[in-house]
Amino acid sequence: MNKSHLKAGHLKRIKSLALLSGPQLETFLDYVEVVECPHSGNIFKEGQPADSMYLILDGELRVYSKQRNGEVFFLRLLHSGDTFGEVALLTEGMRSASVEAVKQSLLLKISATSLKKLMADEPALAAQFFYHLCRALGRQLSDVTTRLRAQRDFATPFSFIQ
Repeated sequence: MNKSHLKAGHLKRIKSLALLSGPQLETFLDYVEVVECPHSGNIFKEGQPADSMYLILDGELRVYSKQRNGEVFFLRLLHSGDTFGEVALLTEGMRSASVEAVKQSLLLKISATSLKKLMADEPALAAQFFYHLCRALGRQLSDVTTRLRAQRDFATPFSFIQ
């Protein structure tokens, strides 16, 4: 899909953009590029330098990490409306996991350069984007904490017996 075919309504599907106004979403489109990813296509691999984040317009992707023994450790399944790659983009670090498409997917990519340009050109829009991004990251952190607690509790079901 060509970016010129995208409208503000398409962006409303993305949770971190859903509360932005139509004009704000139209402006946001100036800072992103469309990425089409085929089934089983890799978006990025763990350990690669990070220079962008992605917003899922349509599709399904899986996030995974490889353990030292080569075994794949599933982390998350992403759907339309989700975002990924935020932390590495904000820290300008390395990718902490790999992401691949489970089915054909349509993504929006915002690069570190575009994000800095958005902050300079449209500070109010950038502030709202960051606010919603922080909320999404907070939910993800909470989910990970819950999963880790569940694993810990499952791993030691009789830990209350001393």
